[in-house]
Amino acid sequence: MMTKSQLSEQRAVVRTCKYCGKPAVAYIRYARLYLCSDHFQEYVEKKVERVLKRVGVLRQGVKILAALSGGKDSAAMLRAMVRVAKPKGVIITGLHIDLGYGAYSLKSKEAVLQACEDLGLECIVVNVEEVLGLNVYELARKVRRPVCSVCGIIKRYIINAAAIELKADYIAMGHNADDIIAYTLKEFLAQNLPAISKLGPSTQSLKGLAVGRLRPLYEVTEKEALLYTLLTQTPFLHDECPYRPENPIEHRVKEFMNKIEEEHPGLKMMFIRNLEKNIEFYKEKSRNNHIGRCKHCGLISAGDECSFCRLTKRALGEPLGPRIKEYLASRRRKPPSNSRKTVNNLPI
Repeated sequence: MMTKSQLSEQRAVVRTCKYCGKPAVAYIRYARLYLCSDHFQEYVEKKVERVLKRVGVLRQGVKILAALSGGKDSAAMLRAMVRVAKPKGVIITGLHIDLGYGAYSLKSKEAVLQACEDLGLECIVVNVEEVLGLNVYELARKVRRPVCSVCGIIKRYIINAAAIELKADYIAMGHNADDIIAYTLKEFLAQNLPAISKLGPSTQSLKGLAVGRLRPLYEVTEKEALLYTLLTQTPFLHDECPYRPENPIEHRVKEFMNKIEEEHPGLKMMFIRNLEKNIEFYKEKSRNNHIGRCKHCGLISAGDECSFCRLTKRALGEPLGPRIKEYLASRRRKPPSNSRKTVNNLPI
């Protein structure tokens, strides 16, 4: 049996980076890897690179619109993409939606603008209140629906409309591996199998209707994304959304999966990789789903009206999808008004 001093010495040896011997900042349990700051960043970026390669994104001239909330995940996604994809000639533009949540939204926007400035990227900022006349909370009150539900409809619509206007090839989302697992299990519990078909590393674009989603952090866990953001000193907002539900199902699923991961390291990676392999199975379940065009704005819809136009018609008396599209198109025609490489509430 080893003495305390021998155990201490062994721990000291183990807690150095596997590749260079520098002090380790992270232990990747499922991979049995101790990594220093530099090699941990490289480890995360290689994961992102593998996903982007499999999707076929790493090509000269591919345009990606990065949806940026200001949180840790979208911040990690943005920096890793810039490191991996920009040298390959991929064009990356940021998009932030100002939801009008007071100080929270102000801090979110500032974090996004600073991150984009640091990385030398342009950023489009769309102010919901400026376009619709009400912020998201006020809209939710008008239609008597949960804020998160209304927020999701608005964000999805604006992100898609902006990507179409920008002629982007993909919309990059900040969903990490834990998010994908939680969404998948939630939909499986509800037996909404067609929804799972959209949870792979990417989705396909539908010409003139919708731009495909891309998830660069598909194999990066929530903890890895947080540490990566901290180590790279990428600006992000630490606060939680003031309208976040107290006990969302996804949060409980994450707690459950974290406990299992402690006992069975690697289960999450096995889940996420097998989900990608089997995604065609879930796509088969959604083959008969109707894909239509909204009669008001012309974008993707399950019926004759998209959710956004239906929501705004109920809340404000008219479908405002066309207004959003006009807003984006008019801003696109205007030249940038500053040299910060960000476009604050203005031209795309």
